[in-house]
This record gives sequence, structure tokens and C-alpha cells, in this order.
Amino acid sequence: MKEVSIIIPSVKWEPFTEQCVTTCANLFPQSKIILILNDQTPVKRSIQNLTVLYGHEGTISLKRNIAVKAAKTEFVAFIDSDAYPHKDWLDNALQTLKTDTSIGMAGGPNISPPAQEQERTLVGMATKSWLVAGKWNFYKSETSSARYCDNLPSCNLILRKSLFEELNGMNKELEVGEDTDFCARMIAAGHLVYFNPKVVVYHYDRKISDYFRQRIVRGAGVFLLLSSSSPQKENLYTYLLLQPVFTLLFWLSFPLGLWWQSWLYLMIIFGGIYLLLIIREAFKHSTRMKYLPMVIALILAGNILPGVGFILKAFHLLPSLQSFYRNDKG
Repeated sequence: MKEVSIIIPSVKWEPFTEQCVTTCANLFPQSKIILILNDQTPVKRSIQNLTVLYGHEGTISLKRNIAVKAAKTEFVAFIDSDAYPHKDWLDNALQTLKTDTSIGMAGGPNISPPAQEQERTLVGMATKSWLVAGKWNFYKSETSSARYCDNLPSCNLILRKSLFEELNGMNKELEVGEDTDFCARMIAAGHLVYFNPKVVVYHYDRKISDYFRQRIVRGAGVFLLLSSSSPQKENLYTYLLLQPVFTLLFWLSFPLGLWWQSWLYLMIIFGGIYLLLIIREAFKHSTRMKYLPMVIALILAGNILPGVGFILKAFHLLPSLQSFYRNDKG
């Protein structure tokens, strides 16, 4: 795989980052691995095909852009530092890109590792639900069908370096949602985005507190996206991402029901349907009955918290998202 550089942004060298780098090095010994860190502490471990870029603060988009400039290969592959690839990851991605040149970018599932802490596993069950992941919940399964799509997560993206540069890289101003914006610009430029279920990475799920933080940031990212000039705003589905905002406002209107009985009846009906949907999804994705109560709570939180993040960001009540939401916290 001499024609591919693997790009790994990270805050610092820690166990997840080490696993990601060493797995990539072992599976793809001919590929160049470019690790870009905020930290300036030298990595003591010697890995032959690893280049480390130190002391690069800024958004994850900026870090990826800097790493791509350092790459000298035809293709670049993005993976998160808290993930690691399947052995056929690059082979399957390159086969897709070389077979159909109309495809600008390929990616695939980012699924839960087979061995992780129970807390993370519970979060992984919740994130498989469409009430959390939306229409993009097919990312979380190897059994999803291959398809053209309008978005792929940046923890698993492969494309030609020349095309990345043609699109001026990722938007370095975006603290989150950079992958959604990048995919939208790629499609607007006339290139296809393709999901191949055989292009697999294993992505650690977050601990519960970090999952809550992630969902809040998700909502803040929706606010930033709608406030930007991204072509993603032309996609009607983008506005369906406001559902958590309207749902949260609906529940906060409960005091109205204390003096307007019709509103109270409406809330009871809506609440019943909403709860049944959550329970149905929890049953679908819980691997054991004993996990069901926690998965119900996590799906509920995963659906509502983006609304909290959107409102907090709209009223400038969130700190910098880079400090609030970092990979090394999960």
C-alpha cells in the first residue's frame, strides 16, 4: 500500500492512539502513517513507517489539512485515533475508488470493537438507533448494504489527495461537523460519496459522560452548520436535525398544560408515542434484557441532548467546542 498515507489526528500519544498507530503499521507496513499531535512530547516508541507532526493546535480539520500537505502519496486515508482498521480496510477502499472514477470518496462502517468496557458497549447499542444516529445509522453495521450517500464520518474516509486539495481541504473554521461539510462540498463539485460495508474500522464507543458531552456538541454543530455557508444547507434532511430542538422545547412547555388541558392531553399522547419508539429501539439493539433500562435512558439522552447543545450554542453559552469535546476525554 505504498500509494496510501494514513492520517491520524490526536491530542497526544495515549493507549488508544498507540493501538491505532501500531495496528495500521502492522497491517499496512508499506503505507506511510502521519500522526499529528497537539502535544510536543516526543513519542518514544520507534515505528518504521511513522511520521509524527508535533505541536499543532487548532481544529481537527486544520490538523488533517496539515497532515495531507505532508503526504506524498496518491491517496490519503483518514482514521480517528480512538479507532483501528480491519485488515482489508485499504484494499477494499482502493478497489472501490479505482473501479469507478466517478466516486470521489469511499468509506464504510465504524463499528464497536469486539472487546471494550461494558459502559462503552451500552453506548454503542444506543448509537445504533435511528433516534440517535438519524438516517445515517447504517454506519454502525457491517450488514448494511453498499450505497451512494450524502455523508460519511471522517473516522473512516479514503480519497485521492489531489481531490482533497481541489476542494481546499476541510473547513478549518469548523470545530465539529467538518466531515458533513466536506461531503456536501464534494457532492456539489460533482463527485460521488460511496459507502462500502467492507471498508471497516473498529471505533471505540465513548463512556457515558463523554457520550452526553458528544451529543451536546452534536447539537452545537448543527447550529454552526446552519449558520455557515455550507452547501449542506441545501439538503432538506439537514433541517430534520432540528428535531431534538423542537422536542426539547415541547417538553419544556409542560407548564402550559397546567392551565390549558388540551395541551396536556397532547403532551400525554406525544409522550406515549415517543416513549414507545424509544423502548422499541432499545429492544432492537439491546443484546441482553438486563441492558434494556440503560439503553432506553441512553437513547432518550442521545435524542434530547443535541437540542440542549443547539440552544446553548445559539445563546453563546457553550465554551470552545475544542475544549469541551476532545478525543482524549473519551
